Amino acid sequence: MGNSIKQGFFNLMRVALGLLFVFSGFVKCVDPTGGAIKIEDYFIAWGLDFIPWSLCLVLSAVQSVLEFSAGFALLVGAYLRVSSAVVLAFMAFFTPLTLYIAIANPVSDCGCFGDAVKLTNWETFFKNLVFLPMAVLVFLWSREFAPNVKKWRQSALFACGLLISILVTIKGLTDEPMIDFRPFSVGTDIKRSMSIPEDAPMGEFKTTFLLEKNGEVKEFDENNYPYEDSTWVFRETRTVVIKEGYTPAIADFTFIDVEGDEHTEELLSSTEPVLLAISPKVEMADSTGLKKMARLSDRARAKGLKFFVCTSSTADVCARVQAESGSALDFLFADEVMLKTMARSNPAIMVLKDGVVVAKYHIDHVPEDSFLDAPLSTYLLGIERSYDWLQVLCLALVGSMVYFLVFKKRKKQNR
Repeated sequence: MGNSIKQGFFNLMRVALGLLFVFSGFVKCVDPTGGAIKIEDYFIAWGLDFIPWSLCLVLSAVQSVLEFSAGFALLVGAYLRVSSAVVLAFMAFFTPLTLYIAIANPVSDCGCFGDAVKLTNWETFFKNLVFLPMAVLVFLWSREFAPNVKKWRQSALFACGLLISILVTIKGLTDEPMIDFRPFSVGTDIKRSMSIPEDAPMGEFKTTFLLEKNGEVKEFDENNYPYEDSTWVFRETRTVVIKEGYTPAIADFTFIDVEGDEHTEELLSSTEPVLLAISPKVEMADSTGLKKMARLSDRARAKGLKFFVCTSSTADVCARVQAESGSALDFLFADEVMLKTMARSNPAIMVLKDGVVVAKYHIDHVPEDSFLDAPLSTYLLGIERSYDWLQVLCLALVGSMVYFLVFKKRKKQNR
């Protein structure tokens, strides 16, 4: 292979790997709590449910920052030997792991791109199978074709990328995701997201029945099932998905009260704002957040607004929390996975109107003075203010990168 062709091939693989890791790391930095939920799901599936939530959160944040920083360094040619080694280590670890996950299927979605892009476990493994050889070659050729970039410039570029990933991760840990890829993002019409189009493809399934007679176990389907022979004893049913059907963006949105009465339609049809305090496990919620939630509940009731605490905790736990809060909280019970998808902070405040998500807050960022008077306009104003510092810092860092990569180089060439 000619040296120039080899170098071009190297640069192409370097950029491809860099873009992959920057994207994968960024969507995880945006939502580190979502990554922690996925890590916890794996631990539970592997019987490691004793591992604390705080460790899952730390692992998620560290993985996000490492992925983004390594991919960014690879992309701009900074510390190429080290960054290519980190990328290769990631690929060497996750490729066999995703093969195991594809075969054992402990969790249906690997979470490698967060909620931004959903891949099946087999799609994830084949994706890794494509990029693993690239990571090997980039690492092996990194000394030979490392870009001629001064050390101070490499340090400056790497520091920019690292700082961006840390800032975005901190934002994700202390607030709802700044970019919401989930099906309950602000502006979502829940009723429309739950509907199935008339021309939507239907799923195809094959069901087999295992029956036993005289010690022999045999499989039957609906065509040859021995309806007339009662000597066969039923053992089990197996269903295999032949073709996936259409799945709505929101497949479950069910809320019931302590008496077992459903309130789903009430939440989706109200023309007045309905306030939902989302707390998947109310006993694990932040104590300061619970106090603020109780104050909001009292003030909402005084203004004639509906306020529900949505949780998957037991009725006994809810009764204890209500007694400790000193407020008459109205609890609704729902699936824990759905609640974790709706909001990341515990508790979080979501506002529904006509079945549309019009606002969503981290409990620490609810503006108590003006929120209940105008939930929508207050939310939009809050976004504008709360992201100012992050936008300014990120723009400054991006400007610095452009300066180091382009203008400094041109200035040197002109001299």
